[in-house]
Amino acid sequence: MAVTILLVIGYLLPSFVAIARGHQSWWEIVAFNLLLSWTVLGWVFALIWSLTTPRWQSTVSLSGRFHGQEESELPHSDLRGADHRGER
Repeated sequence: MAVTILLVIGYLLPSFVAIARGHQSWWEIVAFNLLLSWTVLGWVFALIWSLTTPRWQSTVSLSGRFHGQEESELPHSDLRGADHRGER
């Protein structure tokens, strides 16, 4: 019985990883895992896919910063400069 439970947990490991990491494609990973992980190659692919960086972590917020970017890392522009009005 314990061996069966461990096998099921191992089989579904890519799904658990994707859900725990909040992966954007978690539903697709779960479906792929359930349908094709019976092949070892499908299980490895599902695990690698679940470990890829979710796309939402690299989006720009309304403040213009990337997720996790510090204020000092932002590019600065001087909107008051003469360059923006065509003057030199």
